Amino acid sequence: MTRFPTLDAVRGAGALMVVLTHCAFNTGRINDGWTGAVLSRLDFGVALFFVVSGFLLARPRLEAGRTGAPQPGLLGYLRKRALRILPLYWVVVVAALLIDPANRRASLADWISTLTLTQIYRPAPLASSLTQMWSLCTEVAFYLMLPVLVRVLLIGGFGVRRVAVRCAALSILGLGFGAAAPLLFEPGTHVGQWLPVYLPWFLGGVVLAALSADPHASKRLAATSRDLTGWWTLALGLFALACSDLAGPRLLVPPTAWEALAKSLLYGGAALCLVVPLVFGDQLAGPVRRWMAGPIPTWLGDISYGVFCIHMLVLVMAMRLLNVEVFTGHFTLVLAVTLSVSLVAATLSRRFVEGPFLRLKPKPSTRLSIDPATTATASNADH
Repeated sequence: MTRFPTLDAVRGAGALMVVLTHCAFNTGRINDGWTGAVLSRLDFGVALFFVVSGFLLARPRLEAGRTGAPQPGLLGYLRKRALRILPLYWVVVVAALLIDPANRRASLADWISTLTLTQIYRPAPLASSLTQMWSLCTEVAFYLMLPVLVRVLLIGGFGVRRVAVRCAALSILGLGFGAAAPLLFEPGTHVGQWLPVYLPWFLGGVVLAALSADPHASKRLAATSRDLTGWWTLALGLFALACSDLAGPRLLVPPTAWEALAKSLLYGGAALCLVVPLVFGDQLAGPVRRWMAGPIPTWLGDISYGVFCIHMLVLVMAMRLLNVEVFTGHFTLVLAVTLSVSLVAATLSRRFVEGPFLRLKPKPSTRLSIDPATTATASNADH
């Protein structure tokens, strides 16, 4: 089976983007010209997370569908997902609810919904220092949906075109739901953060997984994937368009339906163009890919989930300790403190919190003939 050693670097880059955009927003840096526009759009890191998750988690199931092998067991799959995300998540949630003064009035319902990753389904504000966790709630919803989704995609047998057409249809339904949501739900709900709105990004990764699992399609794409510069130039162009007003306002102002559609398509297209040359053909061809598979990017990928979970609590506490009010500047200082502390904390978390639980995860099933290195990467297919 094919390995994907460069995707750890993608996950690491996604986590750094999320830290940058949150520091820029909280200090007001996103209002400063073109640089602010770029910083405001680094929530693009979420699109990277979702595309990579869709690709890595769907691929073993689609390959099993192609070869006729049994699908991975449901309980084992859910246990692996839970062991990967819940231990650190619970530690951070408890810390944020106890340490952040803004959470002192958190109710029992707030505690329960946040601990169970269901907070986005309540018409209540998200807990301070934990606002980024909405995307983890959405990703968990995708985890739960995936086994059923793949069975639907495999009705009639495996076929790249069949998978692509069905994913396109589901994406259109998701985008339609997102456009209609403001008319269907009362203000104050978090419906804009629910899974249907972000299905196109996950399903883009699923289509890549189908192409990768099919030997003929994968071979054809391997030739075009050699052009890393071309693919990434296209990704950069799409991202640049997303930095314009075409993709809506920079602040937390609800976009129009057309702006939301543009942002979804531009982010999704850019993420796919960035990932394609990393998952087809020689995974280590050229100096860029070899560097991405090296120790520093791999380390960043390993701790990316920790950085994602921890950084908002660090950011909020850092601004309090530094006496920096929200939207009053000091971006560089706040970023330096937030990023450095988050990297150290995430490294320690990987060793002492996540590591012991990751060792409890079920071993890959040999009947699926999955390469251990690929499985290791796929098992970490989250923030």
